[in-house]
Amino acid sequence: MYIEELQLRNYRNYQGLEATFENKVNVILGENAQGKTNVMESIYVLAMAKSHRTSNDKDLIRWEEEYAKIEGRIKKSNGSLPMQLVISKKGKKAKVNHLEQRKLSQYIGNMNVVMFAPEDLNLVKGSPQVRRRFIDMEIGQVSAIYLHDMGQYNKILQQRNHYLKQLQIKKTSDHTMLDILTEQFIQAAAGSL
Repeated sequence: MYIEELQLRNYRNYQGLEATFENKVNVILGENAQGKTNVMESIYVLAMAKSHRTSNDKDLIRWEEEYAKIEGRIKKSNGSLPMQLVISKKGKKAKVNHLEQRKLSQYIGNMNVVMFAPEDLNLVKGSPQVRRRFIDMEIGQVSAIYLHDMGQYNKILQQRNHYLKQLQIKKTSDHTMLDILTEQFIQAAAGSL
């Protein structure tokens, strides 16, 4: 699998870009601050529907524009697969083979990427949490079920942690809701294994 074509519209510093790639080594050359990293990032965003560099999608939209669009054609063993991701202030819209994907979990995994950047030294030097997140993202590309289960797990974890903080503040002894969240948390954790 490799990316054959990439088109950017209003993505970071690019008003428009069209690039083609070969099933060989591709080299991207340019002066400093001309957008080489942005091209690499856009390929990652096309595959994962999120950036490895920022958690704020608005950073991906070119200054004073309403949206950013990334389109690519992926060469697979059974043919070419067009993919499209539009990022706006309202959210994201993803298409695979010209069909809109209602959930990003249906979109992710159609194109597999592994991104290594200077900040990835944290995989070796950083906390176990950084390594777990990296592994989760890689597994999520090949298993939509795992990606869904991890989303549920993280959602329930946040709810449970928020409720625990509320219990501390209110100093209440009613743990009924905590018991329910804990049970859901255990089920979600077991599902993501």
